[in-house]
Amino acid sequence: MVVPYGDPNDPHYRKNAFDAGEDGLGKNAHSLKKGCDCLGYIKYFDAHFTNFTGGVETIENCVCLHEEDRGILWKHQDWRTGLAEVRRSRRLSVSFICTVANYECVFFQDGKIEAEVKLTGILSLGALLPGEFRKYGTMIAPGLYAPVHQHFFVARMDMSVDSKPGEALNQVVEVNMKVEEPGENNVHNNAFYAEETLLRSELEAMRDCNSLTARHWIVRNTRTCNRTGQLTGYKLLPGANCLPLAGSEAKFLRRAAFLKHNFWVTTYSRDEMFPGGEFPNQNPRVGEGLATWVKQNRPLEETNIVIWYVFGITHVPRLEDWPVMPVEHIGFMLMPHGFFNCSPAVDVPPNACEMDSKDNDIKDNGSSKPIPSGLTAKL
Repeated sequence: MVVPYGDPNDPHYRKNAFDAGEDGLGKNAHSLKKGCDCLGYIKYFDAHFTNFTGGVETIENCVCLHEEDRGILWKHQDWRTGLAEVRRSRRLSVSFICTVANYECVFFQDGKIEAEVKLTGILSLGALLPGEFRKYGTMIAPGLYAPVHQHFFVARMDMSVDSKPGEALNQVVEVNMKVEEPGENNVHNNAFYAEETLLRSELEAMRDCNSLTARHWIVRNTRTCNRTGQLTGYKLLPGANCLPLAGSEAKFLRRAAFLKHNFWVTTYSRDEMFPGGEFPNQNPRVGEGLATWVKQNRPLEETNIVIWYVFGITHVPRLEDWPVMPVEHIGFMLMPHGFFNCSPAVDVPPNACEMDSKDNDIKDNGSSKPIPSGLTAKL
């Protein structure tokens, strides 16, 4: 995690905190409170850390696991019969909160896994003289100024899609939408299609997000097929994202060369766990971590693949962010892509409200015969 600031003046240009590498997320975690941090039926987990004297410190209720309503999972109404089916979505949420960020991993009933970061807290400020103005941020109160800045996070995912223990049979493809050129295959000028490109080596796999082509990436098993004969896979679907706005010679980029791209792929190595290298804290060496590892240009076909997704947000402070900033959400999603033969959510049982409604219909009709499910019967 890196938070570079955009003001070239003292003291703000030095605000380029490596929150995870220099300060640490785990040791800054909080004890969570029921009804405030997590709701519903909750399982809490304690966290144990080694302190500076070699002893053990425990943070009680550091991680919470709970299930929560997530809106509609799916719905359809048959326009011919008027019969409707709807299912509510439940998600299993694993979360912890620390003073530098709020991380959540969320699991859905249709096979999606969402990683979400919630940003909140108090802005880092500077003082302004009467009548002074700075273009590198926002005056949020008389004499108070909040510089523009960015927040970047790196998610390391050791992928093993549809693989047994010890197998290494994955590959990565990039998908971009292409517009068909006008001509015989596009007489109505409306044609477009998805084009896949196999990323064969680490240097080929240094990629950036592109919303113009709906770019995303799929990790596939090269030996396992679904019922249509296509390889099973999981898709990484980017959320809103950005790249560093600092110049290429900015000092913090010497230790954060991994910010040069949104997406990286490496083969697994037990010595490659942190994108900025093992010891980013005030490290004087340049380009340690991902930027150095990929120079080996190792092959990425049928191997143990690790994907690194770099995602960030550019924060132009608002008056509404002071004195405490409302939560902003950023993240990404892993979702099945040909992994299942059909929707795994189709057999989710109906909610109590729907069953009560059907029971009332039965009573009104004076019949005990169950009403058939229109959509489920067709499936």
